[in-house]
Amino acid sequence: MAIQNVMDVLGGTGVQQAINGSVFDLLDMIVVYPVEDENKYCDGKGRVLPDAFLMKHGSTPKDLAYQVHSDIGGDKFLYAVDAKTKMRIKETHELQTGDVIKIVSTK
Repeated sequence: MAIQNVMDVLGGTGVQQAINGSVFDLLDMIVVYPVEDENKYCDGKGRVLPDAFLMKHGSTPKDLAYQVHSDIGGDKFLYAVDAKTKMRIKETHELQTGDVIKIVSTK
């Protein structure tokens, strides 16, 4: 009980806060979710938000396309769709943490 009381007062062990601080603050990373279906937020198998990519702050949809598959990051990349707004975004758009993005390619 003493350990639980200390964790309640401190709000946990601090491990998650340390990891988050390292990844998001020190390494300047963001989390982006690629999806195939921008309406259901899922992949081709129907799994909702199955992947999350840690990317450098300042990354673009084209950078995300390279992370998903190197083939679609090149000349096969057409455009990206912000699944939250359902709007097409430019390949130079700066992604933000929590973005849900559909990559459209010729592949």
